[in-house]
Amino acid sequence: MSNEDKKRMATSDAIKYHKDCKDFICLNDGTIYRECKYCDLSLSCQQVDIVDGVAVPMESHYCPIVDPTTQKIVEWEYYCTGKHDTRSLKERKEGDDKIS
Repeated sequence: MSNEDKKRMATSDAIKYHKDCKDFICLNDGTIYRECKYCDLSLSCQQVDIVDGVAVPMESHYCPIVDPTTQKIVEWEYYCTGKHDTRSLKERKEGDDKIS
């Protein structure tokens, strides 16, 4: 598939924010301006892209989910940035170990 074909199939958010993932949708975080650093599909996506038949991991961040009333962290989730994670496997393991 050509780059032009990918662009035609991509969401408007993916194009506007120059994301590698064609399905990227800005996170609906309840604000007027929306957070476009993370994808709204993060919790239902495998956060992997296929490039020339090879699985490429997407960069994601382990973020706290905060109760708006109590301001306490209720859980943690991985939110996808929509960009390919270009770090080596060793770097990803070391970085992910530090976060956990």
